[in-house]
Amino acid sequence: MSQRVATAVRNATVANRYRHVPRMPQWFYSFVPFKVATGGSSALVSLYILELGGNASTVGVTFALASLASMLGALFWGRLSDRTLRRKPFILLGFASVPAFLTLMAFVRTSAQLMVVNTLYAFFLASTLSVPIALVLRSVRKHNWDYGIGKFNEISGWGWVLGLVLGFGLSRFLTIPQLFLAFAVLSLPSIFMGKSMIREAPIYINRRAIRAFGNYVVEKARYFPSFILHTNFSLPKGLKRFYLAFFLFWVSAGLYFPQMPVLLTKAGYSREIVYLALIANSTVAALNYGRVGRGMGKNKKKILRKGLSLRATAFLTVLIGTILFPALLPLAVLSYLLAGYSWTFIGLSSTAIVGEKAGEKEKGSAMGTYNMVSSAGYIAGNIIGGAVISSAGFSAAFGIGLLLVGGSIALMRK
Repeated sequence: MSQRVATAVRNATVANRYRHVPRMPQWFYSFVPFKVATGGSSALVSLYILELGGNASTVGVTFALASLASMLGALFWGRLSDRTLRRKPFILLGFASVPAFLTLMAFVRTSAQLMVVNTLYAFFLASTLSVPIALVLRSVRKHNWDYGIGKFNEISGWGWVLGLVLGFGLSRFLTIPQLFLAFAVLSLPSIFMGKSMIREAPIYINRRAIRAFGNYVVEKARYFPSFILHTNFSLPKGLKRFYLAFFLFWVSAGLYFPQMPVLLTKAGYSREIVYLALIANSTVAALNYGRVGRGMGKNKKKILRKGLSLRATAFLTVLIGTILFPALLPLAVLSYLLAGYSWTFIGLSSTAIVGEKAGEKEKGSAMGTYNMVSSAGYIAGNIIGGAVISSAGFSAAFGIGLLLVGGSIALMRK
């Protein structure tokens, strides 16, 4: 056989391998009860703080501390996992933290106690942020990494939505402490499923060599901007303006997501209404990921600008709702829909842009910087949002958020 024929055969074999849809590891499904519990309980922290006598400022500080703990926890557990070359124990630790800390939340009696428990919860829960991704890379062939990460997070994302649906149904009959206990029980199967399903062999994952994947479907906008897979930092040429734009974007996200349940509650709407709004936000995002990912191509900056424009429209919509109070509920739900829809464009295109702009040797550290900038912005946004709402009201906070997203758009146009 000639060298040309041999090369053609080899290329055809590789092409067929890429067309093959791989079978995903069964351990992916061990995350479903875990995501049902974390998704269903995601709205309860803000609502319980208000029930215990807290205000918007208390909510902002609580979420800022949780985001900081989550960021530090992701770095700590990720590095410890790399050092020990183990993934399974850290995933099981994250699974076990859900029933433990949700049970503790059910028995707190002050907003300060809830703040402390939630901060510790976020730190231990962070072991399920970056460590599972490393295990996905171990479980799926390298040329299927994109598909594997996307499938893993698609399963997780729909588990989150299911948890919100259950929260909506149960909230009609249970108090918030009882809901915490219910979701604690619902999370237990993940521990046993993970223990029996997850198999691993010690392996080192070179995080610097991992590109920025643009097709994950993880519900992350309320507690943590993104999982930290990379822990080195750099400012590659051509990305400084991008990082500044995303810092502004995540400050605006911190002004928006933790405070939306507070807005609806203060307006007199029930927990069921809050859950319906969250379901709308998460569902529209999950439904749109695949379509945006498949059609992204080379127009990543255009897609990012579209997402930022949609997010600006979400801020404008809820801002109008706070001024025209009788129309608050429909406008708030529409704003939630736009926020969820916009994230699919923003999340997919931003990580892809980082991967393209950074040099081959800088991809990992560039992604680490992206995560750090995003986290810092989200923490700042939580603190600023709570302070502004307590002193000047929701309209002022959402107006600032609109200006910040406008600044992001202006920087990206340049």
